[in-house]
Amino acid sequence: MLVRTTATVLASAVSTVVVILPPDRPDLFSLIHDAFPDTPRLEVRIAQDARDGLSASLRVGVQVAQAEHASALLVCLGDMPLVSVALLNALLRDHAHFKAPATAPDRGDGKPGNPVVWDAAQFAALAAVQGDQGGRAILRALGPAVHRVLARADELVDFDTPERLAAYARSAQAPG
Repeated sequence: MLVRTTATVLASAVSTVVVILPPDRPDLFSLIHDAFPDTPRLEVRIAQDARDGLSASLRVGVQVAQAEHASALLVCLGDMPLVSVALLNALLRDHAHFKAPATAPDRGDGKPGNPVVWDAAQFAALAAVQGDQGGRAILRALGPAVHRVLARADELVDFDTPERLAAYARSAQAPG
């Protein structure tokens, strides 16, 4: 799942792809390294405080974006392997055009979801997030200022529970 998500992001218009992993999963580091050897646009970083949850990865991503003086940061979760290159590129394109504080997909329910392109003006707020959460509260606070891109609900599925992961494994092995 992580390899598929990484491949999708690498196929998009993103200039640098950073995969952020917990320190206690050398198997994931090896998996990414073996799947994408000698890929200059790909960096693997370790979230040393991964026990803090999703916010730890978010902080590492923001640190990398700030160090590169990036104007925006695409946050794409590793457990969302059905997100398409077309959606990622639409988010990036719309963000560059509309200059919103954040650009996110909308399943048609009016609520922004992941993946999200965050403007650099939001980096400090993202770096301050604590616990096992991402930028959802920031998106809520931004309200209508968030630019939304209509997306198919079937590509915005995350596989973050054992049951959902088992369902993904079954679908990935299905012939077709």
